[in-house]
Amino acid sequence: MSNEALAAWFGVAITLSISICSLVIAQRADRTARTDRDEREAARVSAWVSFVFSNQDTEDRSHWNNVLVVRNASDAVIHNVRAKAIMNGSEEIEFSAKVCPPGESYSAWIHPKDRPHKARVWALLSSCSELVRNDHGMRPFTVAEKWTLVSMSFTDALGKRWEYEAGRGVRPV
Repeated sequence: MSNEALAAWFGVAITLSISICSLVIAQRADRTARTDRDEREAARVSAWVSFVFSNQDTEDRSHWNNVLVVRNASDAVIHNVRAKAIMNGSEEIEFSAKVCPPGESYSAWIHPKDRPHKARVWALLSSCSELVRNDHGMRPFTVAEKWTLVSMSFTDALGKRWEYEAGRGVRPV
């Protein structure tokens, strides 16, 4: 084989190697970008425990309630939502919903003495806009250990399962 032919083959091999490396790097960058996008989208879902009261009479205990708020700031419904919260200092109480639409939703915690069915701990999920329409205010419990979210998990619109744990953030499951 002549030196010219050998140089041509060597050039082809180098070009092929560079192309393969470029393709691998591009695939890794795409995978990283997709993972980052998924994590940002999952971080748009959050939850907390709040106190609800009447704006007309903040001392009227008949309108006081403690609720779990789920904020879905994504553009799509999330599915199979499960949250564990400490309510009134008792053990972790689990909330579950098959779907949660975009926006802010809440579920009222039913105190044990007020439960018509012992197994039913939470009211149905409702839109937080109902509270505004009914002239109710809402304040999150920010430092109360007796009223706090422990964890939450959900499935996004693409079928990926996510979990949030207090102090650890959101991660894929």
